Amino acid sequence: MGFYTNKLAFVTGASEGIGKEITKELVRAGAHVLMYSRSHAKLVVALQEVETLRVHDTQTVLTQSLDVVDAHRVATIFTAHVQEYGAPDVVVNCAGFARPGYLHELDLAHSHAMMDLNYFSIVNVCKALVPAMLAAQRGYIVNTSSMAGFIGLFGYTGYCASKYAVVGFSEALRRDLEPYNITVSVLCPPNTRTPGLLEENKYKPPEVLAIEEKVKPVEPDYVARQLLKALPKKPFMTVPTFDGAMAYRLSRYVPALLHHFVKRRP
Repeated sequence: MGFYTNKLAFVTGASEGIGKEITKELVRAGAHVLMYSRSHAKLVVALQEVETLRVHDTQTVLTQSLDVVDAHRVATIFTAHVQEYGAPDVVVNCAGFARPGYLHELDLAHSHAMMDLNYFSIVNVCKALVPAMLAAQRGYIVNTSSMAGFIGLFGYTGYCASKYAVVGFSEALRRDLEPYNITVSVLCPPNTRTPGLLEENKYKPPEVLAIEEKVKPVEPDYVARQLLKALPKKPFMTVPTFDGAMAYRLSRYVPALLHHFVKRRP
C-alpha cells in the first residue's frame, strides 16, 4: 500500500458507509485525507475513528461539512482547499442515496433528488477539482456508481438512471483526462451493509425484498479494500465481488441471459 503514502485524497460522503471505510483505508495506507459530508455531527464521530489510524505523525486528516449538490459552495470550498493543501492525488466521490419503489407511486422529487446527489454532485466536484489536477498533470478520480449503474433493476428506475449517468460521465471524462496522466474509475458495489441500505430497505417493493432475502450484503470495509487494491492498476470499472463482476460481463456480452435472472417476478 506504499502507493498511497503521503498522497492527498479528497473523499466526499466520508462520514459513514463506504465513504468512511475508504477514508479509513487511505489513512491506514499513509495518505493525507480531507473528509467531506453534509452532516457535521457525523463527521465529528467519523473523525474520532479515523484519527486513531494514522501511521505517521505528520499525516493530515481533516473534515469539512459540505453539501456537494450546491455547486457554488463546492467550488468555493475546493478552491480554498487546493490553495491551502495542494491539488489532490486521489478524489473519491461517495455521496449518494437510493429511493426505490414503483415508478407510478414515486414522487418526481425523489428522482430529481437522486439525480442531484448521485450524479450532479459528482459533476460539481470534478468541475471544481479537475483544473488543479490538470495543472499538476496527475491524479485519480473515483466516482461511485453501483451494480445498478450497468443493470436496469426493477424497482429502481430513478436510482438506475442516476447511476447509469455516473458510468457514462466517467467513461467520457476518462478519455478527456487520460492524456494528462489523470485516471478516472468507477466503483460499482453491490448491496452493502450501510446506514443508507437500512433506510433504502424501508421503501423496497415486496418483490425486491423477496429476492434480496437470498443475497447477503457485503461489508463496506471489504468494498474499500478492494478499491484501494485495484486503483494502482488504473481500471475503469471496479466491481468488488465475483458475482458482481460476472453480472457486469453478462450485461455487456449476453444481456438477454442476465435479464432472465433480474427480471420482475410477481
